[in-house]
Amino acid sequence: MSQTIGLGIDVGGTNTDAVLIDLAEKRILSFAKAPTTRGDLSEGIRDVLRRLDPIYFPKIALISLSTTLATNALVEGIRRRVCGILIGYGPEDYPVELGEEVVLVSGGHTVHGEEREALDEERVKAVLRERGEGIEAYAVCGYFSVRNPEHELRVKRLIQEETGKPVVCGHEISLQLDARKRATTALLNAHLIPLIHELMMSVKNVFVQQKITAPLMVVKGDGSLMSASVVEQRPIETILSGPAASVIGAKYLLERTDEAKDAVLVDMGGTTTDIALLRDGLPRLNPSGARVGGWQTNVVAIDLRTIALGGDSQITVDDWGNLKIGPRRVIPLSYLGYCYPHVAEQLKWIDENRDFRSQKEGADFWISIAESPKGRVDPLSEKVLSVTAGNPLSFSQIVGATAGSPSEVLRRLSDLERRGWIQRSAVTPTDILHLRGIFQAWNREAAEWGIRILCARSKKEVSWLIQKLEETLDRSIGLQILELILSESQGSIRRKEECAFCSFLLQQPFERSPSNVGVQCRLRLRDKIIGIGAPAHAFLPSLAEKMETQAIIPFYAGVANAVGAITSAIVIREELWIKPYQRGFRIHGSSGMAFFESLEEATKEGERRLKEWVRKKAQEAGADQVEVFLEVEENWSTAKGGEAVFIEKRIRARAMGNPKLYAEGRPYPSGSVLLKNPRG
Repeated sequence: MSQTIGLGIDVGGTNTDAVLIDLAEKRILSFAKAPTTRGDLSEGIRDVLRRLDPIYFPKIALISLSTTLATNALVEGIRRRVCGILIGYGPEDYPVELGEEVVLVSGGHTVHGEEREALDEERVKAVLRERGEGIEAYAVCGYFSVRNPEHELRVKRLIQEETGKPVVCGHEISLQLDARKRATTALLNAHLIPLIHELMMSVKNVFVQQKITAPLMVVKGDGSLMSASVVEQRPIETILSGPAASVIGAKYLLERTDEAKDAVLVDMGGTTTDIALLRDGLPRLNPSGARVGGWQTNVVAIDLRTIALGGDSQITVDDWGNLKIGPRRVIPLSYLGYCYPHVAEQLKWIDENRDFRSQKEGADFWISIAESPKGRVDPLSEKVLSVTAGNPLSFSQIVGATAGSPSEVLRRLSDLERRGWIQRSAVTPTDILHLRGIFQAWNREAAEWGIRILCARSKKEVSWLIQKLEETLDRSIGLQILELILSESQGSIRRKEECAFCSFLLQQPFERSPSNVGVQCRLRLRDKIIGIGAPAHAFLPSLAEKMETQAIIPFYAGVANAVGAITSAIVIREELWIKPYQRGFRIHGSSGMAFFESLEEATKEGERRLKEWVRKKAQEAGADQVEVFLEVEENWSTAKGGEAVFIEKRIRARAMGNPKLYAEGRPYPSGSVLLKNPRG
């Protein structure tokens, strides 16, 4: 029996990870890491593929990708030219920040699915003529479209006929009752469509160049998969794709044990640490929908806590001797010294030169990461970019090379760093690991000199720095774990800082030194902590000890996200409602409304429609051998005379299936993306 190989790729904030897995034997064959190239994500993917064993490439039957693109775009406020047509909405029913791209059109329905006002199709046609030039994608959202999507579908047809541009309706993304969230989600989705299309095209080119032929899947925010063609229509569903892949990857790596049934998952990356819960072997989903970059959406995604804290977070010590980690992400000095050996020599000189130490010369370096934008910055900024192009320099070196005053140079560095044209290098947790001998991939000497300079400036010992780093990491991650667990039943503890007593009780267990107060508090976490990500093995055992539980670090923890990307399944969720109407019952769902005289008839037809609908969507998403599961919930009330009164019936459907794999000569499922391998 020939091998069936899967290629999983995770594009993280710092690194791009890849794994090759024998899907039949569930065995990892090759894995690799490469720096993520934010300007062009395909470059990082191309780099990581070069580090894998190419002998397996001809047998790759499936490619799956988890990506930060959608999440980063929302956080960074990236906008494209889009148009949102809101049917039956008022000015207060959508975020004012998105107002410039919104057009209000008469129409919409009531909560019962009945037409509230006739759809103004002439107004829609006029909008398409007026705004058509340059619009890249459309969003259509109707008031109570989850009860009756007729108006949304009519406007969608008009847009397709008149423009041929991408268009997605609100009810196609979510069936939750919240007009504002649905409009927000649909509009943000339109902004992401051109971005994800560009990514998919560049990624396909990478695989063609590597002569890899296979269907391409993408991880959604709930940990399931969808085909590349579907993700190009609904890219909003990929927010939190990376963290979701990490949960699935951890579960896969521990599936032969009971460890991944109920657990706390902590994913420590270079830029952030993500925390999620596994319940009955599945990631817990956020009932309110994913919140990213200040936007509240109704996208189904895992319930997650994210801290701007990772292996590449900058470590600083303030004037009062308080240690802080992050939120700024920097290049570890150990890595910079590995790439540029003269950095270690300059750090040694800074440490030994007392004149510069008295002027508070730090261990930070800067290197230009973009071409000099001539004409867009002042002359001193151009000089800074020029002297640091491919040549990392310390602050004093930049001052000397540019002949600028220290205060002027410092202002320019801050501005250029904010714009993303120059990158800082400084002491990070990764450098501490090099000093302790736990991680030895790069330049230990550069890390050691940088740490000595940081400690000398703050008049602290290196042992103090290591202890405080551990306490700060444990406290930051531990409090987020507590918040996530307590939110299951007690709401949130976000307002803990308003109660000094609560703050003391929650933070004391994470301190290494006993409190001077005559009270000692302990925490005992019921769940075990599963750690993934490169730094997890170094930092999580101490946290687990303080929370009186066990830290489990799988063998392939460093590439668990990529493992999760290729081992996920396709899952489609849909639901419909049956409500009393006049002397009968009416179905409300994505496929429209239908009237029946009896509840039995309505239920039978509703289940049939729902099964057919989710099976079709799963197959379009690239699934093979789809299974459908139904869940029925009825709501009744009691009248004054004791008579039972039917309120509504809710039917939920979940379709599951593994992605259809590539085989020579085998036809592809509808909706999959074939990356053709040019031969000859």
